[in-house]
Amino acid sequence: SIGGPNQEPLSRPWVPRLLLGHRFRFSCWSRAEEVDRPKSRLGEDVPLGSCLGGVPIPCKDLQSALQTFERCGVTAVKVATAGNGVQRHVQLWASACELVRALLLGVGTHLPDLQPEIDLREHSPDAPGVEAVSLALNFGSRVVVGEVATPSRCCFEVRLSGIVRFALERPSPSAGDSELKLTLRVHGVDLPALQDGIELRKRLQVELGSEAGGFCKQKVFDWWIQHKDTAYPLETSKFHRLYESLFGQRGMQLLPKTINHDSLWGFLHNPGCTIQSFTFHSDSRDRTTLTAQRSPAKSDEEAELLKTCRQVAQDILKDNRAAGERFAASATNFAALLYGHDIGQAGAKAAVIVKLFSAAKWWGPGTAGWGRFDQTWGCKDKRNAFGVVVEEQGRILWRLESKDDCRRKTEAVRLAGKSSASVASKVPNRHGPFCCRRRSAQDALLAG
Repeated sequence: SIGGPNQEPLSRPWVPRLLLGHRFRFSCWSRAEEVDRPKSRLGEDVPLGSCLGGVPIPCKDLQSALQTFERCGVTAVKVATAGNGVQRHVQLWASACELVRALLLGVGTHLPDLQPEIDLREHSPDAPGVEAVSLALNFGSRVVVGEVATPSRCCFEVRLSGIVRFALERPSPSAGDSELKLTLRVHGVDLPALQDGIELRKRLQVELGSEAGGFCKQKVFDWWIQHKDTAYPLETSKFHRLYESLFGQRGMQLLPKTINHDSLWGFLHNPGCTIQSFTFHSDSRDRTTLTAQRSPAKSDEEAELLKTCRQVAQDILKDNRAAGERFAASATNFAALLYGHDIGQAGAKAAVIVKLFSAAKWWGPGTAGWGRFDQTWGCKDKRNAFGVVVEEQGRILWRLESKDDCRRKTEAVRLAGKSSASVASKVPNRHGPFCCRRRSAQDALLAG
């Protein structure tokens, strides 16, 4: 029999592969094919229990798979909650399905020729915490990259690779009017930091690191203001355009300068993240919010970046969440998604996160300023003459990973290694013949 931990084994030792529909394939993996099972984005085997176990459900295309996924989830929620708070749990599940639908259908909208394999499974009832229904898409060796619209002020991109999987964690029965929650397990969704942001941080660690108090908020901000137009021109730097889209607003110029310093510092220290789960919350007033669990840091450097980024985000949420909701709703809610509950605040607004991960319907460059060089400038809601939103749209442009993406990623990794070695080995000497050692190390680093 086939099965994984806490999952009901199938009654037969192999499962046939079916080709249904003209665009998508539904498939299940057999134990005989274990050596050929898909690999995750890091190259290791995806856990067997993630691909097997439960009962496979045939589906002709992604749309029908999503409908069945939602329907099976509703049934599982009703059974698991035993009628206690069932309606509120069903509403949370509807919000979870809206997020999954926005993410997966958006890829198909922008990349209609992409044909991922679909694996939909329903798992047998069991104790709370065990998966009830799962939906997986296998992209194989292809990597799908989602560029987040610059006006969203989020300094990351979205990457889907290998097996992208969502599974409903069977909820526990409700206990009175306390907050309810429902968890959606996630695999294969990465949110890496912008590559030019990574390169900038490494560069400044080399240039400023040996000076007294060199690599600090104030000096980093001063360097950025002085060099951003020449070192990171708007034509080529997504990071620079993101900065201008936020701090070029008139309203932002009225806020304390410390917000500029903190925001730039936080952008530079974004470690990226891999989403492990989304948890949907419903309070006693029936408001739906969203939090996320990220994977643990994979290195000491990433742990330090995460510590700094978390502190900046929490400080901004504590002191300026209302202003952030007005001037950078997507970025502020993303911070609340990861860190809101840590400081006793509500998580992100579910509707804002769904919009953030939805595919854009229209886009294009602007006519002035940074917008002239940015195809995502037009990823905005339509408003009437009174400024009222008349049509909403998503914030992501999907594409397949290109050679240029791979080159930038490789370059960022190379710079990371070299700059760490340079910072560790530098011994400043301002009066001897090696007073230009820092500059020489920097030039050698940037020259490759």
